[in-house]
Amino acid sequence: MVRLSFTSEYTGLILLLNAIVILLFLYSRRTDKERAMKFGNFDTLKKISGGNFLRSNDIIMIIRILGLTLLLIGLSSPLLIHQSMGVNSDFVIALDSSASMFTGDIEPNRFDAAKEVSKDFVSQLGNSSRVGLISYAGSVNQSHEMSRDRYSVIGRIDSVGIGEEAGTATGDAVAAAASMLAGSKKNRTVIVITDGRNTVGQSINDSADFARRQNVTVNTIGIGNISEEERDDFEIINGNNASQMQFPNLNRNGLNYLANTTGGEAVFVSSRDGLESAFVELEEKQVEEDISKWFFLLAGALMVIEAVFRSTNFQVIP
Repeated sequence: MVRLSFTSEYTGLILLLNAIVILLFLYSRRTDKERAMKFGNFDTLKKISGGNFLRSNDIIMIIRILGLTLLLIGLSSPLLIHQSMGVNSDFVIALDSSASMFTGDIEPNRFDAAKEVSKDFVSQLGNSSRVGLISYAGSVNQSHEMSRDRYSVIGRIDSVGIGEEAGTATGDAVAAAASMLAGSKKNRTVIVITDGRNTVGQSINDSADFARRQNVTVNTIGIGNISEEERDDFEIINGNNASQMQFPNLNRNGLNYLANTTGGEAVFVSSRDGLESAFVELEEKQVEEDISKWFFLLAGALMVIEAVFRSTNFQVIP
């Protein structure tokens, strides 16, 4: 949604000056009419002019009022306020590709849903944002460097498959993502999408501290919340018999710590709609754009137009 905002400091002044301009115009119009009648028959002059005698002054008055109004609005600090994804930021998406992400509680499964929503997010970013991609399971499987080419990044997300090494190395993935953002001059953000707890590699605490030292914000999206009582000893995913170690509970505390330590946010979802909303909640920011210069330019243009009209025979002089 786009809206316009400006201070009301000059509202009263706008109304007052416009009222003065209108009163002066009406007084001037009356005076001109009286002068015209002294030099001839006013009704005859009106017929000769085709009924438009002195009406050009109406247009000049409207231009003058508009110019004055635009000038004062420009002085009122007008802002164009709208929502935008990835404002002045570079991103790395860290996507958990461990076996548990192929659970089908989110259609078609957690992993494919996360890929689709990630692609939607990338497609909405401006061309100024760079995006990198990391997929991980028991280790970092794939790492694609930062790019402004959104179509290239979307293609890379499409190509990510299930991780071959058992486990979930979220800590390693966060550290690798933070390192990828080291050269960025913008806000640095890692988006972690996972459904498990960190089981191998660097600890969450160490990776959070490393990201914080690199001035990297980590936003986490946790999928699912299967309790110990609800979970079987073994589950079948894509025809494979997977043990409990591959299906750990969602580690809310760890993901919260990772986000809080780096100044980010943690969101937990259990549906496709929730997953789609998570990106908006985390990365859509309110942008305020100063547009006062456009009001000044328009006011100046109207002043020039008025001056041209007044210096030509557009204005009928009695």
